[in-house]
Amino acid sequence: MVAGELVSQSIVNGILLGGIYAVAALGLSLVFGIMDIVNLAHGHMLMVGAYVAILVFAATGITPLIGMFIAMGLLFLLGIVLQKVLLKHVVGEGLEQPIIVLFGLALILQNIGQLVLGGDARTADLGIPGNGIDLGFAFLSLPRTVTFVVAVVLIAGTWAFLQYTRTGQAIRATAQNRTAARYMGIDTDRIYVITLGIGTALAGAAGALLSMLFPINPFVGWSYLLKAFAVVVLGGVGSILGTLVGGVILGVSENLGALYLGGGYRNVVSLLIFLGVLLLKPEGLFGTGGGGE
Repeated sequence: MVAGELVSQSIVNGILLGGIYAVAALGLSLVFGIMDIVNLAHGHMLMVGAYVAILVFAATGITPLIGMFIAMGLLFLLGIVLQKVLLKHVVGEGLEQPIIVLFGLALILQNIGQLVLGGDARTADLGIPGNGIDLGFAFLSLPRTVTFVVAVVLIAGTWAFLQYTRTGQAIRATAQNRTAARYMGIDTDRIYVITLGIGTALAGAAGALLSMLFPINPFVGWSYLLKAFAVVVLGGVGSILGTLVGGVILGVSENLGALYLGGGYRNVVSLLIFLGVLLLKPEGLFGTGGGGE
């Protein structure tokens, strides 16, 4: 394979991977844009979602594409319990208290994962052949293509939910002005519960999709949290389109960085993008300053 083909292959792989990054970042962006909290446990929730898909597949043989919905359901419930039991006491009390609570939760999830499953990396078998389509300039892997399509469907579904359902419209109203939303009769406490549930469910979905492509261990949460942050900052908080574009840009940049610098520099690329956008365009490419579009 010549250099040009390697570059085009890296770009195609980055685009397909970027869809999953966008799903992970969308959950983080929703929670931050509507609840004004930085979910430091988001990456570890992604790790939990990945392990759920892996364990369901190992125990029952159910494809991780179905296991993903089980992971989303469990993570949705985790988000509800988290908001009702812990975060409701600290949301609105500044950034520090929620950060401390969520940092502690991240450490707890990481240690539970290590205690129960050990530190070994695991993957889930997607259950479809690893071949694909030869485009001439690049190879379109079938597993990567399937996970990308599922990721885009999840993003489009979230957008449709926010646009066309009463709950989604209430979430958007709360993001724009929570005080006015309360005066309009919107139960913002219920909106917070639903929002955190959706955010954590999306983290679970991203984890399940990643488990079909990459090894997962209890320590990957911080790495994927950094990637999700980079995508949110790049695309802009509250922009679903920006999240998708940001995910693709990060995926392509990581793959090209790994091609030219080595695979060990993937996270360095994420960090450089995160810092560069903060310095040059802190509102992001499509930033709206609010919640869902």
